[in-house]
Amino acid sequence: MKQVRELAEAELPSLLVLYRDLHAHPELSGEETETAGRLSSALSAAGCSVTAGIGGHGLVGVLENGTGPVVMLRADMDALPIPEETGLPYASRRPGIMHACGHDLHMTALVGAARLLAALRDHWSGTVLFVCQPAEEIVAGARLMIADGLFSRFPKPDCAVAVHVGPDLPAGAVGSRSGILSAGGESIDLIVRGVGGHAAHPDRTRDPIVLAAQTVLALQTIRSREIDPNEFFILSTGSIHGGRKHNAIPDEVALKMSMRYHDRAVRDQGLAAIRRIAAGTAAAAGIPPDLTPAVTVIDESVPPLITDAALTERCSTAIRGCLGAERVVTIPPLSGSEDFAVFGEAGVPLAYFRVGTKEEGGNGAYLHSSRFAPPAEATVRTGSIVLAVSTLACARKG
Repeated sequence: MKQVRELAEAELPSLLVLYRDLHAHPELSGEETETAGRLSSALSAAGCSVTAGIGGHGLVGVLENGTGPVVMLRADMDALPIPEETGLPYASRRPGIMHACGHDLHMTALVGAARLLAALRDHWSGTVLFVCQPAEEIVAGARLMIADGLFSRFPKPDCAVAVHVGPDLPAGAVGSRSGILSAGGESIDLIVRGVGGHAAHPDRTRDPIVLAAQTVLALQTIRSREIDPNEFFILSTGSIHGGRKHNAIPDEVALKMSMRYHDRAVRDQGLAAIRRIAAGTAAAAGIPPDLTPAVTVIDESVPPLITDAALTERCSTAIRGCLGAERVVTIPPLSGSEDFAVFGEAGVPLAYFRVGTKEEGGNGAYLHSSRFAPPAEATVRTGSIVLAVSTLACARKG
């Protein structure tokens, strides 16, 4: 394992050049053209046979090394529509877009693992698939790649491993767990409908703005009064839009909501409650039946991420042996969602590791913040080692 650390240290300077380039040139979900090109070149240089254009801008690098298991390593590629405010010298050069969720670090760690595994061929046998997945932020990319033949055009993996930055863990630490690791998620559109009119005559309207406000508050009772307190459930309203003029009450208000859960029965209970409460609140406000609120679960859904116990322990043992037992910890389930879970639905055992980014004196910004600026050196080094060592644990010779 000392050899792995030494190789990672030797590769770090050039990996940081790649990271800064990826960070400075972010691309939104479904638009990862340049990002895919950079990764294709980097994986090809590491000795992989690369196929691009899978499920959009997804690509797969294949590193073959004799007979043995097929191990899939995955990194997500897309950025977020967030204006960067980090002040970094390599900050995003694209206004309104930044890597605020660490996908630039995940991609760099994947390339780092490819280089390490190419240099360590004498220590493993089998095939490694380096999967660069687009459109994770809209939880679409995994399904798109599978639908485009990821597991038929390439060998189906015996297991899959991924890393994600973790601002709640100290820099250099690694966290994981068996079983439920992150929440399932649903994106929900709720259209509250009313009867618009003049703001000076609200008595002649059925105001959907007031109704939307009442509905948002009423929906919070699902968590507090309907879901078992021992079950995990979150319902958040992320967007409210209605009307365009100061003195005109609109006909409708659009709400965008996010629901998180660990158990599918809780998901179904929550959705049923949303529909019932929205309709009941509207009826109490005198909204006619033909204007009952419309609730739509949009196609941005992701199941809970469930990791394989045996695989997670095998990888964790190897990581402890390389980085030290004190740096590998068990974490509680996460409230966020991750479409890496979709590969598990396809029957592939999963292991997933959070790589710590919290540092003393840092700005404390969390994921999806305009100020998210993790320590690149420690994160790239640790992420590359975690992916490489996990592969060695799954495909070690002898």
